[in-house]
Amino acid sequence: MDEDLTGPICIWHAVDLGIALASAAKMAADLNVDNRLMYSVGVAAKAQNIIEADVIIGIPISATGKNIYFDRG
Repeated sequence: MDEDLTGPICIWHAVDLGIALASAAKMAADLNVDNRLMYSVGVAAKAQNIIEADVIIGIPISATGKNIYFDRG
């Protein structure tokens, strides 16, 4: 069975990745661009060998009037 993540992963690299992802999401939000951090996008990219990395997180963005990544009903 394939794993979503390969490892071992250095905790300091994981912390740095988290900081970078949060900064990117915050900058997009400051520019009024809807975004989400999506683990599932990274898993799909890894499964299709689009990117070769141990951890992949996708950040889809949208500049439409309605947030397409979050719907409350």
